[in-house]
Amino acid sequence: MDPHRPPDTHGLPGLLQPTVQPTAPYSSRPPSPPYIHVPPAGTSPPTTLTNPYHPPNSTSSSARQSRATTPIPTPSPDFPATTSRPPGQGQGHGPSAVVMTIHPSPYAVHTTGLSADQLQIITRGTPQSAQDGSATWQYESRRAAQQVLDFLWLGPASCVRDRAWVESVGVTMVVCARDARFATTSSGSGSGMGEGMLVAGVKRAVAGMGVEVEGLDVADGRELVGAFSVAAGVVNRHMLEVAARSGGRRRGCVLMVCETGNDRSAAVVAAYLMAVYGLDTVAAVQFVQLCRFCVALGDDLKFRLRAYEDILRARGDVGASGDGQVQLQQQQQQQQIGGTPPQENGRVSGAGKAKRGIEDVMMDDGDGAGGGGEDAMAVDMDDERYVGRSFAPFVEREG
Repeated sequence: MDPHRPPDTHGLPGLLQPTVQPTAPYSSRPPSPPYIHVPPAGTSPPTTLTNPYHPPNSTSSSARQSRATTPIPTPSPDFPATTSRPPGQGQGHGPSAVVMTIHPSPYAVHTTGLSADQLQIITRGTPQSAQDGSATWQYESRRAAQQVLDFLWLGPASCVRDRAWVESVGVTMVVCARDARFATTSSGSGSGMGEGMLVAGVKRAVAGMGVEVEGLDVADGRELVGAFSVAAGVVNRHMLEVAARSGGRRRGCVLMVCETGNDRSAAVVAAYLMAVYGLDTVAAVQFVQLCRFCVALGDDLKFRLRAYEDILRARGDVGASGDGQVQLQQQQQQQQIGGTPPQENGRVSGAGKAKRGIEDVMMDDGDGAGGGGEDAMAVDMDDERYVGRSFAPFVEREG
């Protein structure tokens, strides 16, 4: 061996010491985002999903029991419960075909900003079921719209050309999830300018039917996450307006479309299920795919839905903590009126305390006195990164 020859650095010149060698192939490129696997929903028994968000990180038996027993709004006498689906719309055969059942989430008041009464008007407190229609799905079905909720349909923009179907279903609004890059383009001059070809074509198809048409600009990247909340607001406002105009005698019906009905519009519908029905990303995509078998969301859309899920968790946590503080204040007022001083060391009192900042945590020495414990805290936090790890990317050379 040439003593003047530099040691083999395995393609990493200047990065490794002579006594260090990698234990596996190494790449200096940025790490890839984690893959979000969405298994087929039909491979598992029927699942009922209620309130997976709150409390999001609790694993105790009391927390699981609290989530399972959270009351769900019941249908109003003015709005009879119904989950009927038209034949041929991705529907299975018999009760055994039901794969997933979801309920309106009580925590939607925090994730949507609506009141409980408004959510009752929109959802009627009705459970929604998805059936396995893969056995009866045909290629031509992708050109039609499928019912996801009893007031929300998903399909391609071309389905609005069937005016008889639009009238029979009772569609009151069509929301066009269009690419923001083509939102202001049109094939010609006139009324289509400024609204895009997709919206202009839908408006021409439903002209004279009293159907509202709304354009939703769905861009790529981070802007897509913001479009999810905008879309939920558009759907909810329309449902409330239709109910208000008819005095509660009529219910709105929204059709969500894009060019194919398989990507942007499907992601918007999945995000709506997450906000109103409390589903996580995987469950929302599974439910949409059960209703419309041809839906295929790419990794980018699933990553954006996961980011939206984190936002909904944060909204729910903030709203739930605010409700807890209001209840605490009411209990303290009642105790003061009754002549009993408020308790300072009970569970309820502790739950109403303001959340500590990171600087308070780092200065806490473990007994609540504060000060002198930042080194130990830093060590504990750093150790958590290595729990369960057994692979060492680099090892020392022997000899």
